[in-house]
Parts: sequence; C-alpha cells; structure tokens
Amino acid sequence: MFLSSAVFAIDPASVCQQIERFLQETMQSLARSGIVVAISGGLDSSTVLSLAVRAIGKERVTGLILPEKQGNPDAERYALLMAREVGIRTKTIDISGLLAKAGAYDFILAHIPTRALRDRAVRMYLGAVRKNPFLEIIRGTKDPMVRKGFATMNSKHRMRLVMTYRFAEERNLMVTGCAHKSEDLLGLFVKFGVDDNADVMPLKNLYRSHILQLARYLEAPDEIVGRTPNPDIIAGVSDKYRDVLGLSAETLDLILFGLQEAGMPPRRIAEDLDLPVERIVQIEEIVRLTKHMRNPSLAPLLLPPPEER
Repeated sequence: MFLSSAVFAIDPASVCQQIERFLQETMQSLARSGIVVAISGGLDSSTVLSLAVRAIGKERVTGLILPEKQGNPDAERYALLMAREVGIRTKTIDISGLLAKAGAYDFILAHIPTRALRDRAVRMYLGAVRKNPFLEIIRGTKDPMVRKGFATMNSKHRMRLVMTYRFAEERNLMVTGCAHKSEDLLGLFVKFGVDDNADVMPLKNLYRSHILQLARYLEAPDEIVGRTPNPDIIAGVSDKYRDVLGLSAETLDLILFGLQEAGMPPRRIAEDLDLPVERIVQIEEIVRLTKHMRNPSLAPLLLPPPEER
C-alpha cells in the first residue's frame, strides 16, 4: 500500500444515508423530540447540522451558539451562515458571565486587552519555546503556567457542555456531537468537554478527510469547507493541526491511517510521505499518550479472590 488521499475514498451518498438512518433510529429509541447541535461554523458541526436536517427535518433541529467574550468572533458569524443555509433556528447563550465566575479569565493571557494582541502574544510564545506545549501537557508537564493555561482553555469547553445539556434536557432534545476520528486519535479535543460528550457522535468513526467529502456532497458553502480547523478558544491558533503539531490535517490523516488502519511501521510511512521518521514516531507517541482521553473513566478489572478462581 502507498499512502495517498485515495485511501480515504468513500461513497458519500451511502455514508450520509447510513448516518441519517442512525440519527432517526437513535432519536426514536431515546424518545427525544428533536436534535440540538452546538455549532461553531466549522467543517464538523456544519456537516452534522446538514445531516441532522436531512434526517429529521429543519423544524426539529436547533443550532446552539455559545460565544464568550474572548472567543473568536468568526465562529458565531460562520455558525449563523450555516444555520441560514440549512434553514434552522438558532439559540445564542453568552457564557462569559459563567466563565468569569469560574475564574476562566484569571489567567495572564486573559488580561491582554484585545484579541489581536492575545493572538500575537501566543504566536510569539509558540515561536520562542523550545518544547511543544501540547506534548508537554500530555507527557505530564511540571510547568505551572502551561498547566493553568490548559485548565483555563478546557474550562470553556466544559462550560459549553453544561449549557448544551441544560438546554437539551429542558426541551427533550438529543445532543448530537461533532467529534471525529482524526482529532480523537490525536487528543486534539477537551476531555469531558462539548467536543467529547454527546448522546450521539455521528462522525466519530470518520477521519477529517472523509468529512470533507461528506461536506462537499451535502453542498456546504465554500467558506465553510475551506475554513481552517480553527479551535476558537485558543488565541493565536488558526489551524490546530499545523499550529499545534506542525503538520497539515491531510498529512496527519495519512499518518494515522498508516499507523491505525494499515499497521505500517513508522519508517515506511515516513518514506511514503517524505517525512523524517522522528515525526511519525512522535505522532505514534501522541496516539499512545492520549489513549486515556478516548476511555474517559478508567476502572480496574477486578478479579475474584484466588480461592474462588
């Protein structure tokens, strides 16, 4: 096997039909009256939104927008663009006040007055540090500033989860999440956050390369399909794959496919993609170290006492 985009070829019409049927059947089994999707105007939530509308009709789908005062304003703009495209109603709940009470704006970065200056400060920091902060975190960093920044960022996603479920449960809606296999394997999501928890995750077993095909089949706006994977809550990061891991989403998908699906050794993947083998080994380490995030509540496997075996 040679690694190329061809390994991700799917029949998008068939995949969409399967997901739509899954949404219909699960909503019925959970006795829910409709679907709510926390939307950011990105590729993933826009694709899920389209699938939900196709599955149960626009009248029963709600797009939930959860801005905060230091988030990326583009997220709300693109979210509303996609909502208009599929004709659904939206609800906006500003979570800034809740985050302030939880101390999410106590971190030093939050005191920089404008988004542009915060972006610049983060880019300067990332350019100056010798170690990758993401790798430091998953390896168990001892740096208290990195830990505090990480906790602050994660609290924003967790607050969004709380508000999403409150909104859903008050209206008997099925929370439909937007996580996918690429970010899942790389740990590029918030454990116990809005991007990790939902009643259903229709894209969970698809790579980002697959989702691009679905979005094009569903005729999502070019502005949505062409958007970089922007994490919204991380200042200075406009593409979480390139800015955090130094590789494009397309390249990372191929590495993950080689490691996870094809069982290829790192050296062979490196040769196919013309990359240093050390980069492949690093991604392999990330997949291993973030395993706990994909199994969120670890528990011991208890055995009976020896005399009872």
